[in-house]
Formats: sequence, structure tokens, C-alpha cells
Amino acid sequence: MADLSLPKAVDVPNWLSSIAGDSPEQISDTLHQALNSAAHRERWKYTKADQILAAVAAPAIAPMLDGADQAGLEITQGTPAAPLLGIDLQQGPEALARLCYTEQVLVVDVTSHLEGPLRIHHGGSTRPILIRLAANSALTLLEVADNAAAMQQTIWIDLGENAQLAHSRNALNPCENHWQYLNVRLQQGANYQLHNHVSGSSLRRQDIHLILDGPGSEATLVSAGRVRHKDALDQQVTVEHRQPRGRSQQTVHNIVADGGKCTFNGRIHIHKGAAGSDAQLSNKNLGMGDHATINTKPELEIYTDDVSCSHGATVGTISQEALFYLMSRGVAPSTAEALLSRGFLRQCIDGPLADEALLSLVGEAIAP
Repeated sequence: MADLSLPKAVDVPNWLSSIAGDSPEQISDTLHQALNSAAHRERWKYTKADQILAAVAAPAIAPMLDGADQAGLEITQGTPAAPLLGIDLQQGPEALARLCYTEQVLVVDVTSHLEGPLRIHHGGSTRPILIRLAANSALTLLEVADNAAAMQQTIWIDLGENAQLAHSRNALNPCENHWQYLNVRLQQGANYQLHNHVSGSSLRRQDIHLILDGPGSEATLVSAGRVRHKDALDQQVTVEHRQPRGRSQQTVHNIVADGGKCTFNGRIHIHKGAAGSDAQLSNKNLGMGDHATINTKPELEIYTDDVSCSHGATVGTISQEALFYLMSRGVAPSTAEALLSRGFLRQCIDGPLADEALLSLVGEAIAP
């Protein structure tokens, strides 16, 4: 693999320097080192980074918002005045570069328990978003990415003590190339639920970094995806347990058909001192049709005792027994395959969707 490079020199703004706690020069040096570190290059092993890196410096527009006028919710355009501790120079150097290239950032502050959802619609490459939930606050976040041209989104979320966030994320339409970066930091007792619904595209990549940075925090990731017609989907998920008694659960189901290519890399990192952590990961993939390519790599990295961790990945086809059962009762073979594959994905279609209409749309979009 050739060296990963950004489209132009990075000029680190002072506000980002104050958040990261380093000088602009140090951040710039660390960014370039992280971009070509062995660990980061491994994350790009199965996907060409050229198109995504070339678009990192592209102009960004403001996302469309609905539900932004609620009490307890403050939204500003500009630069954040308070630090966001989840920024990780090593894990997401491309996302950090977008912060440097973009003049304005959308800052969302939640100070109470919101009654209604906040909807974010990405109609293209949108400005980086920083979301901060105060202690004991709660938010339902509905996020949709919908654009045929190349687009990118980068989001950082910081959950205060005992804060709760239910996040439904939908990227269901074909796109020239699409990259999403999501970083979530959970403080003590915080709870985060991510319901991810995605279909493959010419090139679609999702980088997800969950940091359990407080005792007793809980993170859940449920994802359903479909890749077909020579489309591609690359999902890179890292879950870090940095404090004791954290719990994380990942359940990821993907169907790959007709020349589609799907990559899943799920890494669980239990830090020293994070005793009592409970981390579970399950990735199941269903291959259909001809020439489906599935790469799956679950990882465990544990540096403490007294933990409960498991990971598993499967690659298979539709159960012939189940298929025969349906066909013996008069169901046509194509209909039987569709029913079984829908049932496979339906296990992971969940979350705080706006209404039954959207739930139905998700089901139709990712069903084979």
C-alpha cells in the first residue's frame, strides 16, 4: 500500500489546539504520523483510501435540522468554547484533518431530557458536528445521509454522567463514495445505543470509535447492512473500555450478494484497570448469489483480569433446511430466500426510528 496522504497541508486552528491540549505544530506532526502508523494502515487494508482522502478538504455544507427549537437544546455554528475529550489523534487522523480544513463546526449542547427527537439530514458533505450531553440529560438522535454525489460526515459525541443517547443512523441510498466517522465518549453511568442501518455503495466506509471512559457506562451497537451489485461496504469499529464495570454489546448482520464486497473489523480494547468489563461482539454475514466477497476480523486486546469478553464472526449461506421447509409448503424458491434473508436482517433493524413509515423504508432498502 502506498503512503496515505492528505490533499493539502494541514493548518491547525487555535481552538482545536486548545481542545487537544497540544500546540498546532505537535498536532500536525502527530496527525501525519498517525495517518501512516501500522495500526491505521491495517484499517485501510481492504479499501482504497485515495478517493476518501482526496475529498477530506472538500467544501462542507450545514446539515438540515429538525427539532432544534426544543427547550434544553442549544445549537451554534462556529467553534466550541469548551473541550471535547473524545478527540483521538491516533484513531481518526482523517476526521481530525476535516476539523482543520473546515472553518465552521456545528456544536450541539443538550442540557436536559429532551421530549422530542433531533433529526439531522446530510444532503452532502456536511460540517463536522460536536454533540455534548450534560449530566443526566437525554437525547434521541435520528440521522440520515442521502446524496448521490461523494459525501463525508464526521461526528464527535460526549456523554456526561448518567446521560442517555439513542441514535438511529441511516445510510441507505447509493452514493459515489461515502465516508462516515463517529466518535462517542461515555462518562460514568452514561448509556449510548447506536442503531445503524446501511446499504453498500460504490464505496461506503463507516469508522466508529466508542470510548467507555467512565465506570458503569454502557454502549450498544446494532447494525444491519446489505451489499450487492458490486457495491462495497467497509465497517471499522473500535470499542475501548478504559474504566471499570463498563458494558458493550455489538451485533452486526450483513448480507452480501451478486459481486458485493463487505469488510468488517471489530476491535475490543480492555485497558489496564478496567476490571469488571463486559464486552460482547457478534458479526454474522450471509453470502448470496455469485462472487460475494466477505472479510471479517474480530479482535480482542485485554490488559486486565476479571473481565467477560467474547467475539465471534460467521460467514455462511441461507440454511438449506429452512429453505426446504418453506418450499415444501408451497413457497417459491425466490420468495423463500427473500423471507429468510429479511428475517436475518430484521434481527438488527431496531431503534428510535421516527415512525413506522421510516421503519418500513429501512426494511425495504436493505432487504435483498
